[in-house]
Amino acid sequence: MKNRTVTITVSASVDEAFSFLANPETLPLWAVSFCQSIRKEDERWLVTTPQGAELAFAIDADRSSGCIEMLAGPTLELMESFPIRVFKADNGQTVASFTMFKSQRPGMTDALFELHFRSLVREVASLVERFGGGEVSSGLPEESALCMGIVSEKLEATREFYCGYFGFQAVFDSPFYLHLSGPKGEQIGVMAASAEAGQREFEAATSGAGVWLSLTIDDVDAAFARLKGEGLLFREEPVDQPWGERTCVTVDPNGILIYLSEPNGKMDESLKQFVREPGAELVG
Repeated sequence: MKNRTVTITVSASVDEAFSFLANPETLPLWAVSFCQSIRKEDERWLVTTPQGAELAFAIDADRSSGCIEMLAGPTLELMESFPIRVFKADNGQTVASFTMFKSQRPGMTDALFELHFRSLVREVASLVERFGGGEVSSGLPEESALCMGIVSEKLEATREFYCGYFGFQAVFDSPFYLHLSGPKGEQIGVMAASAEAGQREFEAATSGAGVWLSLTIDDVDAAFARLKGEGLLFREEPVDQPWGERTCVTVDPNGILIYLSEPNGKMDESLKQFVREPGAELVG
């Protein structure tokens, strides 16, 4: 079965973390994409999801081993497992690991599973603050807080372009909206021009005029050779730029220029005067 694991290392005690996670009544405090509310009825737990569905829920917890098995499903007979383990690390800190298995129920695609896992990672990260600070390890690149939005009439071609050439994954893929996540946490949203978005600016697809996108990569020349061999057309071959990068330029299906950029530290002396240190005040 396909599965993914996220782990946190926190300063709270094992007993504190275990007691919180093994208590069904704390679910709405952290597992917000799964549990809006929970109640006990006839000696069994029932979870109401944010979408309004009602699920049977149970916890089998063993404090001596630190194992917490959460079970949830539409009925008691169809519940699926979500295991958690809490234990003390060699350095004295508390570790909690959360494993998500891909559901075997119809409709659970790989893309939807990845979307659910990303939601889990965000929820588990919130526990770090609750338990007094620590670290999160998920195997996922840190998501950028900035997402570029494109209005397009070519959702399928856009998906194939970014996923096929640049390693993006479609974490949401519908006829009206596509969300792409890149290998370094880059985020691109693509809205269908015909979608009922409620904004006049979304009624027309972009022609790419007046906008560009830059992707930082490790080796521009190697990427250029590989992508050109795969049939990608380029507007500009690799060249050293005066601002301290080596770049080449292609274009996506929406006419947006894509700069593949490799920092090389070779900034022209004439431009160094414009570099601002973080927090520095601008003098006008």
